[in-house]
Amino acid sequence: MKTHKNIKISILFSAIIFMILSCTDDFEELNTPNNLVTADLVDVNLIFTRVQFNSIKSGTTSGVGTIGNYSGMSYSGSNRPFLEGDAPGIWNASYNNYTNNLSEIIRLTKDDPDLVNKTAIARIMRVWTFAKVTDTYGDIPYFESSLAPDDIIVTPKYDTQKSIYEDFFKELKEAAASLNSEKESYGSADLVYGGDVTKWRKFANSLRLRLALRIRYADEAMATANMSDLQPSDLIMTREDDAFMQTSTDNADNQNSFYNSVLANGEDLFKNNVGAIIIKMKEFNDPRIKILADTAKAAFPGNDPNLDYFGYRGRPVLGLVPVEYKLPWNQETSSRISDLFYVPVIEVPMLRSSEVHFALAEAALFDLKSGDAQVLFKQGMVDAMNWSKEFYENSKSQLPDVLPLMYPTWTDGDIALLLAHKEISMVESDTFLDSSIAVLSGSQENQLEQIIVQKNIALYPLEYQNWAEWRRTGYPILQIGPDNDDLKGVIPRRMPWPNVEQTINSVENSEAEGRLDGGDSRLSKMWWDANPNVPYPFVGDPLPTQTAPYDEN
Repeated sequence: MKTHKNIKISILFSAIIFMILSCTDDFEELNTPNNLVTADLVDVNLIFTRVQFNSIKSGTTSGVGTIGNYSGMSYSGSNRPFLEGDAPGIWNASYNNYTNNLSEIIRLTKDDPDLVNKTAIARIMRVWTFAKVTDTYGDIPYFESSLAPDDIIVTPKYDTQKSIYEDFFKELKEAAASLNSEKESYGSADLVYGGDVTKWRKFANSLRLRLALRIRYADEAMATANMSDLQPSDLIMTREDDAFMQTSTDNADNQNSFYNSVLANGEDLFKNNVGAIIIKMKEFNDPRIKILADTAKAAFPGNDPNLDYFGYRGRPVLGLVPVEYKLPWNQETSSRISDLFYVPVIEVPMLRSSEVHFALAEAALFDLKSGDAQVLFKQGMVDAMNWSKEFYENSKSQLPDVLPLMYPTWTDGDIALLLAHKEISMVESDTFLDSSIAVLSGSQENQLEQIIVQKNIALYPLEYQNWAEWRRTGYPILQIGPDNDDLKGVIPRRMPWPNVEQTINSVENSEAEGRLDGGDSRLSKMWWDANPNVPYPFVGDPLPTQTAPYDEN
């Protein structure tokens, strides 16, 4: 019995060997899983749309996060902007999704000359994505990250921010130069420009200008070299060329996230306060204040004599402060974000013409690039004003369906009253743009402050960009309370690397930490954060208090 069994096994084994040897010609085919998605089956258009949607709509903050505190843009609902600790959000989203997928698109298209536009646009988007990562953390894995599956490096080295920026400039120049209007593009799969390569070229060049200006305190020669060749025709100079993605109502996930909060919470909706940006706008009699904010304890609907009315009132940067400093600015005594931002269809920005004009004004002011700083500054203000008016018109048609969800007792008359109040008249905008606020004056540094303060307003709600501008220039100068948290009221210069990096990539992480004065702290400066004069101290009462009754003006 035993012998018979062994014979059976021997025959079976021989048969298997014969089958293997006789099929060597088809070995690759037999050893390829029939359910594997191979490169020829991948639709790069779908990948690109997914990356754009997630990185722009979900990845672009809406002006109400903790980062918004650091440039006076907003006031975080958590009230704890000065904590140390883990901040892995941008890191995880970028490495797990955006940069990997964009790199894969590049690998799948780069060898096909007919797909040169798809490669170039993915390269541009990849720089835009990685710039946010390095501007948040400093040195990061770059050259050894987002590689093909067969080339993955489990413990990638942390590249210096300087070397990363050098590659950014190379990538943007090469990608912009390779764009070809005669070749295939993404078409409707592109949620920003619909595949328009001319506009993508302007975006690439405008992004290069943004990044070149960012490094000017660290390496002025590199900054100048990477903006000197840019002409007005190369850049986003008009509203029509602005880079943004529009939300839509075809699916709940595609709607404005603020609007989805209205649907979920109705009249119990919590709206964050607006930050110190409103303090400046009120000082300037800036009519755009009503576009960005609502009046504190708003007098709509009607004028209830029992309702305290504080007008437009921005909130200083307050963290863990003694209660006597927080109470005068609490709850409805400060302005909240405007109702105009709570409509379903809204613009999610990447880069606007107003930012480009302010960047060129700064470059001209410091002789980094030829141009008339005053003319460029004024045009930046005009573009920002025009954006505010268009934003109002877009929201105006949608608000009558939204406001009743937020304020169930409001009548049609109440809604009309609010909309009429929010509209910026021609007289208001002309008066503001013809005022001294639109004229650069004083020392070179005074003029820089004017430019950055207006840029700060125009960038709303791009709080990460505003934080970068604040770190780089020190403007606007912010009033900060006597904080008792980890950082003692000192605004962070960077975010610490994710805690998990200390475990899974400890050697490379430690080496990068050694390059930081002060180690892996929020107060350590990254390479381009090299302005020796910042941050500037607030001149005036350092303790944000106010005695009742509050001013209505």
